[in-house]
Amino acid sequence: MNITTIIELDHEEVEELLNVHFVFVEEKIYDNMVHTCVEGFVDNDTKNEMDPDEAMEKLFAKLKEQNVIPQDVIDFSYELTSCERVKKMDVEQDDLPKKVAISFLQCK
Repeated sequence: MNITTIIELDHEEVEELLNVHFVFVEEKIYDNMVHTCVEGFVDNDTKNEMDPDEAMEKLFAKLKEQNVIPQDVIDFSYELTSCERVKKMDVEQDDLPKKVAISFLQCK
């Protein structure tokens, strides 16, 4: 039997757990539509940049350390939400991607 577990976190939770902040990049698709995705992370203490793979490895290790993920799990996958959205030209919007998902498979 295979059991797949998905852990979904808000980006604020990830920022708090790792002491980082997200770096978003926007690509203009049309005049009023943009595609937003996560380009990477910046460590709040050292100001060093981290690519998404490195940050998700750290998040995986942190969740294992907190026993959210069982210690015997060694492989995982992740998804950083990206979005296409209509952007109003005269208003600042804060509708950036809000979720990070880590999943892993256990064989029982």
